[in-house]
Amino acid sequence: MKSLVSVAAFVAGAIAQATFEPADFNITEALLDNGVNISAIPELAPLAERSSLSGCSIACNSLKLIFGSDQVETQSEAAYSAFVVKYWSAQQREISPQCVFKPAKALELSTSILISRLTRCPFAVKSGGHSAIPGGSNIAGGITITLEKMDTTTVSPDKKTVSFQPGQTWGDVYRKLANNNVAIIGGRVSSVGVGGLTLGGGISFFSSSYGLACDNVLSYELVTASGLVINVSENSFSDLYWALRGGGNNFGIVTKFNVKAIPRAPTMWGGMRTYLDTEFSALIDAYYNLGMNAKKDGKAHQILSFGWGGLQVAQVELEYADPISDAPILAEYNSIEGAIQDQTAIKSLPELTDQLDGPAGGAGLRQSFWTWTTKLDIEMATVTKDIFFEELNSVVDAEGLLPAVSLQVLTDPILEQTAARGGNPLGLNPQEGPLMLVLLAMKWTNSADDERLNQFAARVKALAMAKAKAAGKASSYEYMNYASPYQNVVAGYGAANQARLKAISKKYDPTGVFETLQPGYFKLDGAPWGEI
Repeated sequence: MKSLVSVAAFVAGAIAQATFEPADFNITEALLDNGVNISAIPELAPLAERSSLSGCSIACNSLKLIFGSDQVETQSEAAYSAFVVKYWSAQQREISPQCVFKPAKALELSTSILISRLTRCPFAVKSGGHSAIPGGSNIAGGITITLEKMDTTTVSPDKKTVSFQPGQTWGDVYRKLANNNVAIIGGRVSSVGVGGLTLGGGISFFSSSYGLACDNVLSYELVTASGLVINVSENSFSDLYWALRGGGNNFGIVTKFNVKAIPRAPTMWGGMRTYLDTEFSALIDAYYNLGMNAKKDGKAHQILSFGWGGLQVAQVELEYADPISDAPILAEYNSIEGAIQDQTAIKSLPELTDQLDGPAGGAGLRQSFWTWTTKLDIEMATVTKDIFFEELNSVVDAEGLLPAVSLQVLTDPILEQTAARGGNPLGLNPQEGPLMLVLLAMKWTNSADDERLNQFAARVKALAMAKAKAAGKASSYEYMNYASPYQNVVAGYGAANQARLKAISKKYDPTGVFETLQPGYFKLDGAPWGEI
């Protein structure tokens, strides 16, 4: 029945932004514009007259009729089960959608959004599926839209820009770019999807030179709530462009990112070193000093983590953007002796992201992330590490537990880049930096431990933030890509930015499709699961 779908594409340039979706918007007419006549689909035809809260079976059957069985997987099919078990976290693997839809084009995705509206069937969208948020990219009883068929990466002839589709991981994209001697500002773990990371901010090995991933996006191809496919840039739908640079999945579904390319040699230096607790103090000093000196040389990158696996250890992930193992900016780190393991070497960017995928992996385990931010400060780093280990005693018996608290830096150059091309909604002020960004990450095996482990993480965060507030070193910012479902991320962007995001959402999505029919992940008002 693929003949039901028109091959014509949308042209949205003539739409007045002030009346993006009219009050009398007609879903059936929009579907007809897509080449789908719902009168030819018996189950859909009655829905032109009414709404149904139990329409997911109808929606999935209709998608299968329109697009064929190769693009829609239902619960009885082996391909459905094979799809669900590929999610990174066990919590997402436990979710069973009514069906899985695999659009290959923006127009096909547009049709699925309109059918969702017509049937009132909720949906989720999967790029890489690496979220620790249950329901972030999978949905119980609804339509899970996987973008896996949208997997192209294209370098412009002048090698100044790169276009990539969202159905890829960062490893996929970096390997495709490797022969062109260019890279883009993106993720540091090869199995992470490109879509969610970019929409939530996106920290890169190269961010102290070029900023966050979101600040390097030049334009987006976006499917809107009314099914229109539009090009969003600084000069076209500029308010929407601002919102997409850190506003998450609340404004539409991106089907293509056009970003700045950065020149890259085939190799760089980097890797991980592991130390025992005798070196903790020296590592924190080196972490602080490198963070403070980012303006001197933005080619350096670091993640300092403290973890437990029977004993206390520290792991530092270091990178330098050139193939130089003894860069002066890293001299303090390089002078710390006693590493019990050293994996640093000259490697390619894909190799480094594959290597970091090991510690960040644990596919199929139960996963949880929590995050908070303070001023970059030796005392705050030490206090955070100490509280983590002190509170860990209460949960260390959890089955299969692998916990770590990781310290990164939102450096002065990163904060300055957030003002590029009209700025972004994150609310980060260069005058208040540099900042210490904390990630508390846990993996475990038994669902019976879910509540007490999340309570542990919430307690560590609360105690660390209390210390930061008492010292006048707290920040309200919470990095979306590291947050738990109990954190109200968008509120941390500041009241003015939150209000502006809500107004932009209302303008382009007046009925709240991406707030209500796509309920997963971080919405504009409140933590996904309520605050602990």
